[in-house]
Amino acid sequence: MSSITGTSRAGSPRTGHEHVYTINGSRLRDVLVDGQWITVSVSEPAPQRVAA
Repeated sequence: MSSITGTSRAGSPRTGHEHVYTINGSRLRDVLVDGQWITVSVSEPAPQRVAA
């Protein structure tokens, strides 16, 4: 028998006409267009640092 444990964090609600947030190190920007949220830009995640 195996189990998977996950955690989640409540995100901030989208307000206004633009919403910017970060997931897994990538920065995303959503805009509200005709009542629907559309992702219009995504930045590359920052390189991971490795402990020496």
